Amino acid sequence: MFLAGQGPEHSSCERSLEMGDLSHLFQPIKIRNLEIKNRVVMAPMVANYCTPEGAVTQRLIDYMVARAWGGVGLIETEASYVREDGKAFTNEMGIHKDDLVPGLRELTNLVHEGKAKIAMQIYHAGRQGSSKVSGLPLVAPSPLADPSSGETPHELTLQEIHELEDAFVRAALRAKDAGFDAVDVHGAHGYLIAEFLSPFSNRRTDEYGGNLQGRARFAMEIVSKIRQAVGPDYPIIFRISGDEYVSGGLDLPQTQAISRLVQDAGADAISVSAGNYASPGMMIVPPMELERAIFVPLAQAIKEVVSVPVIAVGRLHDPAIADQVIALGQADMVAEGRSLLTDPGWVEKAQRGEVDEIKPCISCNEACINNLMQQMPISCLVNPGCGREREFAIQPVKQPKNVVVVGGGPAGLEATRVLAERGHHVTLFEEDARLGGEFVVAGQAPRKEELSDALRWMIRQVMKSGADIRLGQRATADMVLSLKPEAVIVATGAKPKVPKVHGLKAQRAKVARDVLMGEAVPGQTVMVAGGGAVGLEAAELLSLMGKEITVVEMTSSVAADMTPDRRYWVLEELADHDVGLVTDATIQDVTDGGVRILHEGHEEVIGPYDDIVLALGYEPDAGLVKELQGRVPQVFNIGDSVQVRSAVEAIREGAEVARQI
Repeated sequence: MFLAGQGPEHSSCERSLEMGDLSHLFQPIKIRNLEIKNRVVMAPMVANYCTPEGAVTQRLIDYMVARAWGGVGLIETEASYVREDGKAFTNEMGIHKDDLVPGLRELTNLVHEGKAKIAMQIYHAGRQGSSKVSGLPLVAPSPLADPSSGETPHELTLQEIHELEDAFVRAALRAKDAGFDAVDVHGAHGYLIAEFLSPFSNRRTDEYGGNLQGRARFAMEIVSKIRQAVGPDYPIIFRISGDEYVSGGLDLPQTQAISRLVQDAGADAISVSAGNYASPGMMIVPPMELERAIFVPLAQAIKEVVSVPVIAVGRLHDPAIADQVIALGQADMVAEGRSLLTDPGWVEKAQRGEVDEIKPCISCNEACINNLMQQMPISCLVNPGCGREREFAIQPVKQPKNVVVVGGGPAGLEATRVLAERGHHVTLFEEDARLGGEFVVAGQAPRKEELSDALRWMIRQVMKSGADIRLGQRATADMVLSLKPEAVIVATGAKPKVPKVHGLKAQRAKVARDVLMGEAVPGQTVMVAGGGAVGLEAAELLSLMGKEITVVEMTSSVAADMTPDRRYWVLEELADHDVGLVTDATIQDVTDGGVRILHEGHEEVIGPYDDIVLALGYEPDAGLVKELQGRVPQVFNIGDSVQVRSAVEAIREGAEVARQI
């Protein structure tokens, strides 16, 4: 396993991209007798767009059909529960009862109109389900508490195991009846089938446990029974975690053997992912911290021992890398997940050679998996139109308006792009000499370089939009009014907070933003005030320079504003570099002798330090809004200048407001 920047280089892929050779991605392939027009699979991803009963909605249809028309060869649905006690998410897709079939048939018909094939992924969440969501007890091969929720499941009896196998068969038959071209049996990610497969979660001593053959029996019987039910020609895909990355879990030699067994039981393709809920740092959905193409070696190793097509997944967002996986014979197909959330037209644009036009996924997990883990519908930081395809379709204006946007950060850039695309005349002011705002700063943190990919795309779209871009100009009310705008969007962001602490100025305190940008270089010993994302990222950057760092945070925990995966990897790196973390502490005053803090109700002096770096949050810069109110027909305030918020919210607001004018 590699952190980003530590793994093998993809130089051959980069050469392929320069040459524009992506032909391997667009060769047809067969899974059993199902011909698929190219090698791109839309990976199964729970979207939480269905009804609470698991039925298809217009929102889900629009979302999936957009990817079909975008050129995907084989679309896979999200994991669809075969029985109500196997449900993990509030609004995930169900395949547990017959009355769901008509809605699913509408979905398959519309996907087929988009010239794509579609497979249904069927699963049972096992102990990784949610009794709060389903209202039913969890079940699993062994009564071991789920590592994520802590809930202990009921241990399945032999009769209950056979009943569950039959539930999978009925689900597969419903999928076939609904017009799905194939079925994917989900045996990965620590859900029920994976729980039987793995010694990490299966402690049974009967025929469904013990050695590998016993642990694989449940999966083999499900595949075999489905094959008998659906007939000899209907394709069955089996998904497996090539490595669970947990102590005592599945590793590659075991999953190679299991893949052979399920192939012999009737599987026509093996889809190779990795991880379960106990794996470190969200391995199931590998974040930007991890190397691109991280799971390809697992797929390649499994391909060496089976004769059916193998599907690779995991940070294959770059078409050149995806193409190279096929060209080198590492896998037969590539599954694109989050990259298709970001840009439904990923395949079509790659096929046309318009790679620079692809809106890039940055593997941030901010609005996709982070939303899902909070039982919310998924979205995308870079593409707020994900899951809102109908609502966010660009509607050209009949009467273009003169619109001024103030602030060239993420919110302002998105607003400018959409306004110009709709036909408005747009002037964009940015006081810095470059566009990007706080997105530029965020991209300087260790392992967050891919943020710049998204920023480059945003800037490129704005630069070619026809908007009048005025850099290095702090817009005043008079400057804005002189343009006689019919609407103004203020996206001026926020300013770093500087607390009123005795002695702080004398210590020449530096701001974390300036440290991340390389505009301020602290001395050897540094105290970082603030243990949120910005403070910890500044601390990590400084620790990589060999500096001695102590982080002081006023609340009881650090990294509260980070996604769980980002939090894990940053805290791991801070621990590796001996960065001190002091929580429940507030700064009282600063002297040459040290920093006096109130720590858990007691005064202490820490330090002294060569420098103090401030990362205590931001406050909105909204002065311009007040000056313009009542002097322009429409004034909108968005992003951090309203209230400090995430980039997800800022970009979404920019997209929404630009559609209201």
